[in-house]
Amino acid sequence: MNRLISIALVSGVLGLAACSDNSDDVVQVPAPDAAPVPVTENRADAATTQAALAFGMTGDELEDADLLSRDNTDLGDVETLILNAQGALTHLVVELEGPGDLKVQVPLGDVTSIDRNGDKDLVTGLTLAQLQALPAWTPPAR
Repeated sequence: MNRLISIALVSGVLGLAACSDNSDDVVQVPAPDAAPVPVTENRADAATTQAALAFGMTGDELEDADLLSRDNTDLGDVETLILNAQGALTHLVVELEGPGDLKVQVPLGDVTSIDRNGDKDLVTGLTLAQLQALPAWTPPAR
């Protein structure tokens, strides 16, 4: 009887560990044209850190980054990181400034980092109209 209770307790603890919280800030697209899925908090932290380092930022700076035009117009805010099936960052979800809270998927190749007197943000050569024409972001189903 004690052995069964011990096995049940261990199984329960392992089950809780496997059900770690998922993050809405980082998602992965498991296959082309597949719906995005949240990743675990640990995976989200690792992906955020890796992406931030590529931009010369900290994870917090990336999560708080604004997307600016080349003339320093605030175009929107980074909301979510999108990873491909291999776990590499491919897109940023940016909530664009203006009415409607439009969120779009901005390809990583269209942004670079900028340091404005110690304030690190992202900059793009895309216009607001070009950003608005990008694929809209549909968050993963819960």
